[in-house]
Amino acid sequence: MKILAIVGSPRRDRGLSERVAARLLAGASGAGAQTETLYLSDEQPEFCRGCGHSCFAELDCIQEPEATERSAAIEAADALVLCAPVYCWQPNGLTAALFDKVRLSTGPWRDASQHGKPALGVAVAGGTGSGVFTALQSIYAWFCLWKYRPLPPVPVTRFNLEAVLEDAGSLGRALVNAGRRPYGNTGELLTTYDALPALRYGRVDEFRWLARTIVQGFERRGQPDARVASLRKMLAEAEALAAAGDAVGAADKYAAAHLAGLEAW
Repeated sequence: MKILAIVGSPRRDRGLSERVAARLLAGASGAGAQTETLYLSDEQPEFCRGCGHSCFAELDCIQEPEATERSAAIEAADALVLCAPVYCWQPNGLTAALFDKVRLSTGPWRDASQHGKPALGVAVAGGTGSGVFTALQSIYAWFCLWKYRPLPPVPVTRFNLEAVLEDAGSLGRALVNAGRRPYGNTGELLTTYDALPALRYGRVDEFRWLARTIVQGFERRGQPDARVASLRKMLAEAEALAAAGDAVGAADKYAAAHLAGLEAW
């Protein structure tokens, strides 16, 4: 089995995306897989110009031959890992440019009886952590378009980085063990993706998750002090507002808890 990891960070092998990808591939390699890493900083993919060429049928890009080669490399892999940094609540531009031009011979979503290769998406929001689920939703929309069989997405922030790195090896092994499972029809494809809870997260869900993750990060550091108690109190207040039907007040409190957590961190 061959697993290809695509690292979207412009920092290449010096960023958090590479750290997570390397741990994932180490786990996959330990489970017997052949692994390879594609650094988009080396590729410098160009954005699609909408030139009108029938690239979905011809499976090539007449504007950028390297794009055709990238598609071939992705198609040759039995499983895919995609690690991208989060810029402005979206996957960064290098990753978006990759998305524009990949063309696979198995066809997109409407040909759902084929493909079904396993894929794992990782979004790395190293600053505030915000936008990590928006970015994951974009990555998984692209996976769905090309009919990958998804493993649950991995949100990475500086608050849960160490925990993710510890789990990454087992995630790599899970990718190997998942194997290829083609979809029977389009309905199965679509409902498989809709069943992933993170793909339904809105902005409020994200700030609630971030605040909770900061608390867990403090506890992981062995720092269950007054800062953690204050954050827990804010979260409890937010939950009470949500239970009372005050969605706006709850959202404001979750966001405030996130900002307080950032300051404390």
